[in-house]
Amino acid sequence: MVNLFILGVQKAGTSALANFLSQHPAVFVLRGKEAHAFDHPQYAAQTDKQAFVRRQFQQRMQGYQNQPIVCDATPITIYKQGFLQDCVAWNPDARYILILRDPVERAISHYQMSRGKGEEQRCMLLAFLLEPWRLWRAHKKQKWEFGSPLRAQSYLSRGRYTQQLQRLYRLVPASKILVLEQTELKQAHRQTLLKIFEFLDIHRHPIAPQTVFATEKRYHHWSDPLALLYAKLYFKLKGETPARWRQLIQHYQQQAQITTGD
Repeated sequence: MVNLFILGVQKAGTSALANFLSQHPAVFVLRGKEAHAFDHPQYAAQTDKQAFVRRQFQQRMQGYQNQPIVCDATPITIYKQGFLQDCVAWNPDARYILILRDPVERAISHYQMSRGKGEEQRCMLLAFLLEPWRLWRAHKKQKWEFGSPLRAQSYLSRGRYTQQLQRLYRLVPASKILVLEQTELKQAHRQTLLKIFEFLDIHRHPIAPQTVFATEKRYHHWSDPLALLYAKLYFKLKGETPARWRQLIQHYQQQAQITTGD
């Protein structure tokens, strides 16, 4: 049974982390890393959702050798309440890792990826400006198929980390959650992996740093500086800052200590 979920966020280093963990003898990462079990477009229509999830996981278990930790890293899981709820219900004993990245950088990287995949045709500024309308229209129709605006064009929305953190900590005990920042993984590789090994209660294992952070083809437009300014203003108005996230995480950790008496 999958007992470790890298929940997101998209474009924050989930692929890199999955790659590093796959090199530890106690960890098995699902083939392709992303099972899309709970967010799959066919999931909601299933009469036996548990059987569907098992199939999604089992078909990615090639090479499994009884490692105690089995990891799925589907980064959209944290983005929607229903996806996360079903994930948590699947295995109440699982542990969860969430990686955060500067939301402006994340939005730009997301845009470049979608543009490269042909899921975005507009310049970045128009894409950011059109996002609320695009997501509202898709939400209204509950269109979560692969390639839908809710997946491919949710550039700024996915950077609303405060509500995603609140959602996670309300569903999962703080002791089972590890929140990292992308800069930790990139700038303090060894120390960050040691922190993860301790969180997972597995032995230390040397894993060399690698450049596994994908670099998308860059699409440029004269209005890109305006898009950058708009994104910065958007997150400033929303109050999305590292200080706020750290304060929120500390609050939930302290509440957990009070509850357990530690």
